[in-house]
Amino acid sequence: MTRLTKPVGRAVTNHAPDAKYVQYLLNEWRRPRRLSILAIDGIVGPLTDAAIRDFQKSETGIVDGRVDCAGPAIGKLEYLYVVGIDAQVQSIEHYGIISMTRPVQGPLTFAAQVERYLTALRKSFG
Repeated sequence: MTRLTKPVGRAVTNHAPDAKYVQYLLNEWRRPRRLSILAIDGIVGPLTDAAIRDFQKSETGIVDGRVDCAGPAIGKLEYLYVVGIDAQVQSIEHYGIISMTRPVQGPLTFAAQVERYLTALRKSFG
């Protein structure tokens, strides 16, 4: 389940909090590749458009310049972001510390903690 409420890209009307979320995830993908970092400003201009297309070309093979709510780009962005955190995690409790979210109540699973964290991350952008 994605956290986007509206698609993000040059050919659509962008909702700033969704655009900021996508820009943040794109930066997390770009940083280890030593690519230029985007401003997290909620404005989808030529640099964000190019970053979306670069990501799509490299990771999904579908290059349309859009990050759709249920599309492959947002799924892959979120997946790769979580994998990056997972590489640092030693336990589910440690995941809560790294992601700065409290563990869910009830059975503590990695999937439940990831869902909680990504939802909190998206909400932090408005």
